[in-house]
Amino acid sequence: MGLPDSTLIKLKVNKTAIDKYIAGHSKNLIVLVKVPGKKNLIRVINEKWPDEVECTYNIMTGQSGKVIFIDKVPYSESGDWNVEYKHYFDVDGNTYSFSKEESVFDDGVKGGVVRFMLLKYYERNFKTLNEIIRLTDKDGKLIKRDKADFDFPDYKYTIYNNVDACLNGYGINATQFLRPL
Repeated sequence: MGLPDSTLIKLKVNKTAIDKYIAGHSKNLIVLVKVPGKKNLIRVINEKWPDEVECTYNIMTGQSGKVIFIDKVPYSESGDWNVEYKHYFDVDGNTYSFSKEESVFDDGVKGGVVRFMLLKYYERNFKTLNEIIRLTDKDGKLIKRDKADFDFPDYKYTIYNNVDACLNGYGINATQFLRPL
């Protein structure tokens, strides 16, 4: 097995481990929201959400206190779509995986839901190592149509190469929300 294959396997294992860690420690997520008309983000504590939300940011730190995951979730007022942008970071704060997950309702598909997923893995120099693109129904069965056939929201997004760029790009003041190391 060549180096890229072993590197990709390691990155997939790390991503799965972070996903499991988040699932088991969801109460430790730092939840921030962008409120209409306000520049600064607001922290959500004890499920006390503001009345209006434009976007939610979920941040997970590892046991070392370093940021290992940032999730951006724009708010759908109508509730007929969902989008998530997930960055995964290594111990040095570099992005090693990014996923864009979208879902919309569509009556022409079994189950009424179409999901689009873009999943990327990166080498240390932020060069794409692997990319997976899937269009599925709500049960994960592949749909053999083009994404453009569906009414997905057209949000612009950036894939940041490290934690600091991601925090800055999202307007997250790390000193305000993250505990010092």
